[in-house]
Amino acid sequence: MKKAILKLFSLLLSLFTLSSCSFMKNKNLHGEELAELSNDELYEAVYFQNLDIVTSYETEVLALSQMSPVRRTVFVLSMYEYEIGNGGLCQFFVNSSRELAPYVSECLEEVGAIEHKDLFDNFILDNSIDVNALDYFEIDDLDEYAEKAELYDFDSFDDAYMELPFLTDTIVEYIRENINEF
Repeated sequence: MKKAILKLFSLLLSLFTLSSCSFMKNKNLHGEELAELSNDELYEAVYFQNLDIVTSYETEVLALSQMSPVRRTVFVLSMYEYEIGNGGLCQFFVNSSRELAPYVSECLEEVGAIEHKDLFDNFILDNSIDVNALDYFEIDDLDEYAEKAELYDFDSFDDAYMELPFLTDTIVEYIRENINEF
């Protein structure tokens, strides 16, 4: 439990970094300019670049279809990590981010996050969840959220997720390996 609290604290600290104003000077950097940034600044810059791209389209799915595979991988995993860190896998499914669920396993494999992939894939398989049909996770209020949270053992997934290495570290490594894609 203590490790999970420390990991959550670290994630919140990362989110605080993302909310800082330094992103304005870094989000327009590309390629080798990005490579000069610290890991936190690099993650932040690419995160906001991706948000700019996605918000320029009518839907996330349409935006994904227009992104390079490398950029799409980073976007999907950044949103996945954010949602789980913010409220767990149930939150990922309940929010509009559920549209990204069909891409998660493939993206985790792409970046080499095999432990994360196995955890996600096993949860999906063990609970017979169709990641291509998550409309039943749509909610209108907190009571409905509580009902959805009781459908599956999300707490066990979230606890196991918190024990894994930080996904953001893997994402940053992947960005650095593909720096000219950004």
